[in-house]
Amino acid sequence: MLYDIQRFPVGHVNNYTYLIINTESGTGILIDPAWEQKEILDHIKKAHIELKGILLTHSHQDHTNLADFFSKQYQCYVYMSKYEIEYYNFQCNNLVALEDNQKLRVSGIEIECLLTPGHTTGSMCYKIENALFTGDTIFIRSCGFCNCKGGNPQDMFLSIKKLRQYAEQGARIYPGHYFKNDFKYESDCLHRNIYFHIKDLEIFLKFVERSSKRNVYLKYEY
Repeated sequence: MLYDIQRFPVGHVNNYTYLIINTESGTGILIDPAWEQKEILDHIKKAHIELKGILLTHSHQDHTNLADFFSKQYQCYVYMSKYEIEYYNFQCNNLVALEDNQKLRVSGIEIECLLTPGHTTGSMCYKIENALFTGDTIFIRSCGFCNCKGGNPQDMFLSIKKLRQYAEQGARIYPGHYFKNDFKYESDCLHRNIYFHIKDLEIFLKFVERSSKRNVYLKYEY
């Protein structure tokens, strides 16, 4: 299958929204649509595609606040981990609950759904061929904060260990937030992210605690 990944920054906390285009069928999928309604619409229209589905990595509003709009606009399903839906009582038009390791086919695109708790109780990453969309679980040089409601650093440790196997196989990491020049290193995250190399839980917890003290996102209500 031939597909194209379009990535565009949105909002005021350095979010990424992704548009995955099946170039053979002229259809596509959105991942974590938020903040910039007109900009995202313009991307879809410019690509001349029909939106067939929306994938949400977790329930925080900076990743979800346009999911309901686009689901109604294009009459498509919204997919999220069932644990995330249940724990946070997340509600959205056309919402579908996903299990860990579930396989989806949306817009002719094969998707592997990977439960990765830590940032939230039911965070989920999505693997499409060699691309891994990680939301706020892992970034290019760091990992998501674990001091939000439902976050758990022990779970994050195990989730990063789980994702490491895909990075070792050459998966390109597409995170939910961007930082300066990170986009250059999607295929080199394994070597640039120290959290992939911490094998001791106690050391990991110290790193996470230190990072959480600098969490600039806590001022936004999740």
